[in-house]
Amino acid sequence: MKTQILRTALVVFILICTSNLRAELITEAVAGSGYQSNLFNDSNSTGDTYASIGIGLKYYPSNSTEFKVGGAYNAFADNKDLSNFTGDLSFTIIPTPESSPFSVALKGGLAVRKFGVQYNLYNQVGVAVGADIGYRLTQKIYLQSSAEYLNNSYSKSDFGSNRGFDVTTGFNLSFLGSNSLALSFDYSHRSLDQPSLVQDGEVNSIIESSSQSDAFELTGMQLRYSRPLGERTGLKFSFGHRRLHVDNNYAVLGYTIDYLSPWSDLWEGSSLSAGLKQIFPHQIIANLSFAYFDKSYVDVIEFGDTDIESYWIDTRDDQLSTLSLSISRPVLLPSGKQLTPTLYLGYRNNQSSIEFFDYEDIQASFTLTMRL
Repeated sequence: MKTQILRTALVVFILICTSNLRAELITEAVAGSGYQSNLFNDSNSTGDTYASIGIGLKYYPSNSTEFKVGGAYNAFADNKDLSNFTGDLSFTIIPTPESSPFSVALKGGLAVRKFGVQYNLYNQVGVAVGADIGYRLTQKIYLQSSAEYLNNSYSKSDFGSNRGFDVTTGFNLSFLGSNSLALSFDYSHRSLDQPSLVQDGEVNSIIESSSQSDAFELTGMQLRYSRPLGERTGLKFSFGHRRLHVDNNYAVLGYTIDYLSPWSDLWEGSSLSAGLKQIFPHQIIANLSFAYFDKSYVDVIEFGDTDIESYWIDTRDDQLSTLSLSISRPVLLPSGKQLTPTLYLGYRNNQSSIEFFDYEDIQASFTLTMRL
């Protein structure tokens, strides 16, 4: 059924694209390869090389409407079942005139992700619809709010699917020339499909065939500051804090594959980030970024090696530091097409109260992006 929905959406998109040949169509193709030393974000440090290829289309039937469709395949050399296909389809419609101080943007999207047999529990289909609303109060103050409904389904698993909505409100302020300050407040509500845990005498056990829907809430704020340093340099900082609102006895399954886990976002704490962008001669662009996260997760359910699937609960607190550098340079080919090679280097260090999640990770990749 979900595959049929995706196919229907793609057919509708193609029909829209071919209905007006005068509309603008932008196509980009991406190919690359890289290496990551820690795929699963744990102390086992499983590394692998990978290659990726993808294509994306942007279609503009009018100045106020955008349709996007894209697909990519990521292939791993040793962990072949971790290879995955991702596809997405989205639209944005702005019904308000450009001259109006009040703006509305309606948006929606469909995304799929499919893995090999060993990791097919993480196959996902996600749908999102929402709206952005803005109002230019003065020349230097812009108010903005957004609301979005999300539904993310793990099609091969009884647990992990979630649904809910996000609400954000805040403002952007320009002051003292080119200084920019943005403050936003966020609220999220989610219902998450969880396994039912039972007490079997003196032993905790899990009933895999039974599930329940548990709700949680996230509230947060983010402060962002940016400014140019001369004509070729830009600087930005951000600070964020979030609170997780759950029942005292709330617990989730273990984070075996952290970046794929449906529960990996269930944390509260603070974050700091900084970025520096430099444009060198010959259109060479370098981006240097640093970030720090102090995360306190909800309690994690860990399983024992017994026939009755006994479990216990651990508390997990992490401090994650990241550093990355990307360098790119657009090249105009004799055919008139633009080719952009990008080199990316990244480093992550995570210190956790659970020793298994103490890890380091090094990433390196090279990609080519061509506008067709």
